Amino acid sequence: MKTTVDHFMYAVPSLDEGIIWAADVFDAAPAIGGSHVGLGTRNALLSLGETYLEIIAPDPAQPLKDTMGERIASLREGGLVTWAAAGSLEAVKDALARVDIACRGPARTQRQAEDGTSLVWQLLFPRRHAFGPRMPFFIDWLDCVHPAASNPVGGVLAGLSLSCPDSQALGEVLTGLGLSVPVQQGPPAMRVDVDTRRGQVHLTCTEDTRTLML
Repeated sequence: MKTTVDHFMYAVPSLDEGIIWAADVFDAAPAIGGSHVGLGTRNALLSLGETYLEIIAPDPAQPLKDTMGERIASLREGGLVTWAAAGSLEAVKDALARVDIACRGPARTQRQAEDGTSLVWQLLFPRRHAFGPRMPFFIDWLDCVHPAASNPVGGVLAGLSLSCPDSQALGEVLTGLGLSVPVQQGPPAMRVDVDTRRGQVHLTCTEDTRTLML
């Protein structure tokens, strides 16, 4: 099965401040992506070579009550939330079913871009259990241009590592999906290393974002 690391979700309570932070850290300003209608969020994107960083924040133009945007608005600081992998969603769903992991989807999802056009893709969400957000969700971009190829470049992904209490089981699941990601035993955590023009940047979860669910 061919499955690849697609992108990382980094939540911030203010998109404007998140863009300023990223421009300073990566020496490249992320491009505004657009709004996720109904989720109360909007994003900005920064290419990391073949993957990308999604900076996600509350969307003040949408109602936030009982949305992901409302939960992100309560954050004290930015941090990694989760990650996504790309591949055949039906094949991934079947593979996960064989190890007793149920999924929600595939479901068509869309975002309105700044120029008013709609981007449409599909998402698959494993039901959350002991792995929590260390287990990726899965994406198929359909006919969309991949964001890594169409946004400012902030660097190149140098490493991804995960930590969870059931590290062996998670490692076996990821390996079965064709994802070679180190998984350590320990409290739920995630780290992303990026080589930039200013040196290597290390992104991690915070106490608030490590349990922030999609």
